[in-house]
Amino acid sequence: MPPPRSDHPLRVLVVEDDPASRKALMVLLKRLGHEVEGAECARAALAKLDTHPEIVLLDIMLPDGLGIAVLQEIRTRRLPMRVAILTGVQDPQEIAELTDYEPDAIFSKPLNLNALTEWMQTGVVPY
Repeated sequence: MPPPRSDHPLRVLVVEDDPASRKALMVLLKRLGHEVEGAECARAALAKLDTHPEIVLLDIMLPDGLGIAVLQEIRTRRLPMRVAILTGVQDPQEIAELTDYEPDAIFSKPLNLNALTEWMQTGVVPY
């Protein structure tokens, strides 16, 4: 069951190793009124989980390992955060394998910002 619709600003952690992509997404989300932090690697993302983001936007391929480790830590600690995987993977089999880690959503790159923000607000991925 998706979380109730949220019209308040959300605390968002953007985990993306590409500086330009991370900055662009952070700027867009800030312009929409959200509180946004960024992390360039899994280690930095794990350290920022204690800031209690409501949403984690998680790239999979990070310089210090897979973003899946961050998702696994969130699930293991039962942290009340929704996690969306952001991936450039296009292979349906690989995308299906990502669902084994139980993300709340998976978004392909390049991102559809409207779909992403709709999911952030409602918990429902519009297709």
